[in-house]
Amino acid sequence: MVLKSDDVNYLVYRYLRESGFLHASYIFQFESQLHKNEQEQPNVEPGSLIRVLQKGLQYMDVETHLNEDGTARLCTAPFSLVGKHVCSVHTETRKLGDKAPRGTEPSTHGGHTLVHDAKEKRVARPVENEDESEHMDVDVPDAERDANRGDSGKRRRGRMVEAAQMLHGHTAPVFLCAWCPGQPSVLATGAGDGTARIWDMAHPTDSTVLRHDATDATTRVDITSIAWNEQGTLLATASFNGQLRVWTTLGEQRQVLRQRRVPIIALRWNRKGTLLATAYLDGSIALWDTSNGQQRHEFRAHSGCVLDVDWLDNTTFASSGSDKVIRVWRDFDPQPIKTFSGHKSDINCVKWHPGGKYLASASDDGSVKVWSMTESLVCDFVGHAQQVFLVKWLPRSDKAILASASFDGTVRVWDVHANSCTRVFDAHTKPVDCLAFSSDGRHLATGSFDRKVCVWSIKDGSLLKSFTADDVVHDVQWAPKGRIAVALASSHVAVFDPLLS
Repeated sequence: MVLKSDDVNYLVYRYLRESGFLHASYIFQFESQLHKNEQEQPNVEPGSLIRVLQKGLQYMDVETHLNEDGTARLCTAPFSLVGKHVCSVHTETRKLGDKAPRGTEPSTHGGHTLVHDAKEKRVARPVENEDESEHMDVDVPDAERDANRGDSGKRRRGRMVEAAQMLHGHTAPVFLCAWCPGQPSVLATGAGDGTARIWDMAHPTDSTVLRHDATDATTRVDITSIAWNEQGTLLATASFNGQLRVWTTLGEQRQVLRQRRVPIIALRWNRKGTLLATAYLDGSIALWDTSNGQQRHEFRAHSGCVLDVDWLDNTTFASSGSDKVIRVWRDFDPQPIKTFSGHKSDINCVKWHPGGKYLASASDDGSVKVWSMTESLVCDFVGHAQQVFLVKWLPRSDKAILASASFDGTVRVWDVHANSCTRVFDAHTKPVDCLAFSSDGRHLATGSFDRKVCVWSIKDGSLLKSFTADDVVHDVQWAPKGRIAVALASSHVAVFDPLLS
C-alpha cells in the first residue's frame, strides 16, 4: 500500500469543491501546488474522502473494542473521528416488552454495540410544523413568512419537472453557466476539464469547445469564471492558472490577455463592454482594455484574496475580499473612493442594485448588508444560521428587493425599503450555493448540494416546480425567454422550461 501526499491533497481538494468551499479549494490547490502535479489524477467519485474516513473510523472502532482473546468489548459510547474515546455502557431500565425510543435502537457490528444518531441534524432557523421530508414537491410551511405576509398561509404543491434536456460534452464537473444576452438560445458553460463551451440550443448535440491549454501537458486547468458582455457579443473566460481569454459568440478566440500565473477568482464586464475587471487570489485586481487587449491598471485591492467584483457603471466598480472589507474603485484612481467595513468574516459576494443606489454584500458571518455611497450602512440583515454565499437583486430598478443563498439550506428575500425579511424558502436540505431571478422578476430559481433545483413564486412564496438532478448543483441561470440552465457536478448541463415542463 502506497500513501502519497499528492493523493491525499487531491482528495482534500475534491472535498472542498464538492462541499461548495470554492475559494478555499482555489487557495488549497495553489498552495499545495496540486495543479503542477505531474501525475494525471484519476476520475475520483464524489465523496471519496468521506468514504475513506468512514472506513478508517470503522476499522479504528473495531480495533479499539477488540479484546486479546478475539471477543468484542461492549460499548455504547459514540466513536468520533476527533477526541479521545472513552468506553462506557449505557443501561436503561424498561418494562419487559417496551421498545426503545425511536432513533436509539442499537445496531450491532461484530459484537460491539454501537449507538448512532438517527439522522443528520439540520441547522436552520426555528420554524413551526417543519417538514423533514426530502421530497421537493412539497412547499415547506413557514410561520415567519406567514407573519410577514399576513395572509391565510395557503400553500401550493410544487410539481416535479418531468423532462429536462441534458447537454453532454464536458468530462469534469461543470461549475458555471451563462446565457448570452444578445442571443437567448446561446449558452456558455465552464468546467473543471479546462474547457468552456458555447451551446446553441437550436442544435444542442453540438457545442463549440473553448480550450484553455495548460502550460504543460500535466497542469490542471479549472475554469473559474465566465461572463458575457451586456451586448452579448463577447464572452470572457478565466482559469485557475491565470489565463484570461475573450471569444466571439461563434467561439472564435479574439484575444488572449497577458497571463499572470495567479488564479483568477472572478471577472466582470463594465456596462459598455469595453473594460474587464479580474479579481486574483493574491489580492489584486486588474483592469483590461478589450479594444487593444492591454492591461489598463492594476489595483492592490485587498490584503487577502479578492472574492468578487461588480461594476456600478462604466468607470466605477466594487470589490470584496477575505480581509472583511468592501472597496469602491474608479478607473485610473489607485486609491479606493469608498471603503465599507462591518462584516466579521470573508465577504463572498457584492452586487450593485439595478438602479445603482445600493450595494449588497454577503458574508461568511451569516449576514447580508446593504450600503450606499451617501449613507454607508443602510440595512444589516441577520437571519441566516450559517455562511451566506450569494446575493442577487430583483431585476427591477423601482424596487429594492434582494435574495440571499446560505449554507444553512435556506434562501431569504429581503426588502430594503421595509428593512425586513419578506420570504424564507427552506425546502432544500443542504447548502444553497446558487440562485437566479427570472427576467421579469416574478420567479426565483434556487440550486443546492441536495441535487435539487426549486422554482418559487415571488408573489405568494409558493413552490411551483422542482427538478432532481443526478449530482450536486453548482450553478443555475435563467434565460430571458424562460429556460433554466443547471451546471452539475456530474459533468452534465440540464436545461428545462419550468413554466412548460
